[in-house]
Amino acid sequence: MRELLKYSFLFLLVLAAQVLFFDRLILPGGFVISFYIYFIMILPFNINRILLMLVALIMGIGIESFNDTFGLHASAAVFLAWIRPFIYKGFEPIIGYGENQTPNLAEMGWAWTIKTYFIAVFAFNVWLYALSFLRIIGPWFTLQKVLFSTFSTLIVILVVQVLYRRKMNKNEL
Repeated sequence: MRELLKYSFLFLLVLAAQVLFFDRLILPGGFVISFYIYFIMILPFNINRILLMLVALIMGIGIESFNDTFGLHASAAVFLAWIRPFIYKGFEPIIGYGENQTPNLAEMGWAWTIKTYFIAVFAFNVWLYALSFLRIIGPWFTLQKVLFSTFSTLIVILVVQVLYRRKMNKNEL
């Protein structure tokens, strides 16, 4: 029950941060920071895939309700939830993931986090921008938006994870 409350609160916090801050942030080149995918990425390893996709759909619909993107973020979030288990399986340690382990920087380390999050955020952005343009405006333009959005989103997620890790270390003292 405690875990459910923790993740419910985090869901609302991430949704609010995306809608109230990151969606209003005007970045040069028109790329975006899709911070909300952080929530999809940090859900426990052992979460049921259908439940993961349902949570991603709800998060995407939450984003859609404040934007005029007509299902774009919902479909990209569900796509991310669908590929996440494959990515995590590809980078699974030899001993496997622990029963109570979560996919975050504090538990998995820098190398694992950067590799898996980069692949996931990149795939998410490819899906998002491929659907948003639905025609080839120019492959370099699309690739530029995908790369800038991927790196900016990844940096924000890593900064949040570092800050959260520091908070956890202070609480352990």
